[in-house]
Amino acid sequence: MKKIAAVDLGTNSIRLMLCKVCDNKFVWKSKEVITTRIGKNVDNTGLLNDKAIEKNIEAIKYFKKKAENFGAEKIIVFATSAIRDALNKEYFLEKVKSEVGIDIKVLNGEEEAAIGILGASYGYDDENLLVIDVGGGSTELVLGCNDKILYSTSVNAGAVRMTEKYITSNPIPQKDIDALKESLDVLFHDAIMHLKDRKIDRVIAIGGTATTAASIYHELKVYDWEKVHNTILDKCFLNKIFDTLKTMTIRERYNITGLQKERADIIPAGIFIIKYIMDKLNTEQIVISESDNLEGIIIKYGDIF
Repeated sequence: MKKIAAVDLGTNSIRLMLCKVCDNKFVWKSKEVITTRIGKNVDNTGLLNDKAIEKNIEAIKYFKKKAENFGAEKIIVFATSAIRDALNKEYFLEKVKSEVGIDIKVLNGEEEAAIGILGASYGYDDENLLVIDVGGGSTELVLGCNDKILYSTSVNAGAVRMTEKYITSNPIPQKDIDALKESLDVLFHDAIMHLKDRKIDRVIAIGGTATTAASIYHELKVYDWEKVHNTILDKCFLNKIFDTLKTMTIRERYNITGLQKERADIIPAGIFIIKYIMDKLNTEQIVISESDNLEGIIIKYGDIF
């Protein structure tokens, strides 16, 4: 049995997974998340701001200590949309290297997509799976079967990025929703054209937007990944929750059971992106998976599978 740790440095949050692996199977795992929003205003300024950098470095230090106390034989730290888009990413990477002693893998869009389906497809065999990963800065769409990727793309439309660009106030006015949809029409056009006539056996959604939607569905006062994993959500529920969220202020959303207050401002845009993709692909249901790029990065780089 081997102990491995993985840290996902995302646009909205940083996540840690500690796991035990035996005979090519995850036999135990634990996840923890801290909302750090390193991607705040990156789309506008092109830069990671100093406050966000310091907050994320402290979170990486904390997770590194937890991994060491766990006895992890390997710690894999990787970054996605916000870091790869930032003009000062090298400054951040060097600062982490000097202060924490960790090298961060910066995944490009294709690598992020591949890692996502590796994790999400864990446990599924011989099915054409479409994996949707709505992150803070980007959305990955990957169609695959077993270990073969049939199509993948990364679209610069995530919950944080789209909120900063198009949501001007809360409650959300219809003009903002219309502007968001017009943008998605352009950004997702090529992906939808590629996917709309492909054989898709199952649609799986991963990432914070998807798991938050499932948490709201189950009305979880305390997040429980085992309850969230494999939750089936239909378009009717997503339409209903979006219609509720758009009429509320950010503070009013704090009262929604299952919604972390740190996500209250960005969750409408995230859910709208999932709804949009489902509408365009005529998909009525999605499966929410707690197996995602954390599992995927360990399968890919943990040297144990």
